[in-house]
Amino acid sequence: MSSRFSHYPDRPNNDECKKAFYILCYAHDTTSSFLDTFNFVRRERKAKGTPTHEEQDLLRAMLVFASSALDSLAKQLVLDVLPLVLKKNKIASQMFKSFVEKRLMKNNQTNYKILADVIGDMNPHRRMVELYVESLTSNSLQSKDAILKIGAAFDIKSEDLTNDPAVLAETFNARNKIVHEMDVNFEHPSRNRTPRSRKEMVAYTNRVFRVAKSFLLGVDKKISA
Repeated sequence: MSSRFSHYPDRPNNDECKKAFYILCYAHDTTSSFLDTFNFVRRERKAKGTPTHEEQDLLRAMLVFASSALDSLAKQLVLDVLPLVLKKNKIASQMFKSFVEKRLMKNNQTNYKILADVIGDMNPHRRMVELYVESLTSNSLQSKDAILKIGAAFDIKSEDLTNDPAVLAETFNARNKIVHEMDVNFEHPSRNRTPRSRKEMVAYTNRVFRVAKSFLLGVDKKISA
C-alpha cells in the first residue's frame, strides 16, 4: 500500500539496517490505514466541521503508532548496527569510552560489581558493548532528548535529524499527552479532551516520520563510511 504520509524510507544499502527499514515501512502502512479510515468515516456520514471524539481517536492513533515505530527503529539500529559503528567511527567510539569510564566508577570509587562482570566474561569488550547497548535501549526513546542522544551515539548531528528541535519537542509532548493523559484537558472545568484536527495530526505524524527516515539514512551512511 502507498503511504499517505511524507518521508517514506529509501531502502538502505546495508543489510544491517534492513530490520529497521521494515519497521518503518510497516509503520507507514498502519498509520495510512488509520488516516484512510478517518477519511472514509467522514465521507460516509458527509461530515463537516469538528471531527467527533471517536474520529479524533483515529488521528491520535496515527501519532502514537508513528512515535512507537521511531522508538522501535532506533532501538533496532542500536542492536544491529551500533557495535559495528563503534569499530569504524572515532567520535562514536569516544562516547562509548566515556560510558565505560562512568560505569566503572560509582560514587567516585571503582564499581567492582561491573568490573567483575566485564573482566569475568570470556570477551570483556563485547560484554561492555552489550552493557552500552542495554543502557541506550532500556528506556523509552519517545522524546526529543532521547532521540538526539541516540543519534549522538552514532555520531549523527542533531541538525541532521531535525531542523527544529523545539517543534519536535512539541510533537512528542502531544504524543505524551495522548498516551499518558488520554488527551484530557484537566484545566477545563468539564475535563474536555484536547481537540485534534486532521491537519495538525498529519503534520505531527510527518515530523516523526521525517526524523525516522533521517535516522535510518544517517546510520546507513555510517556503515558505508
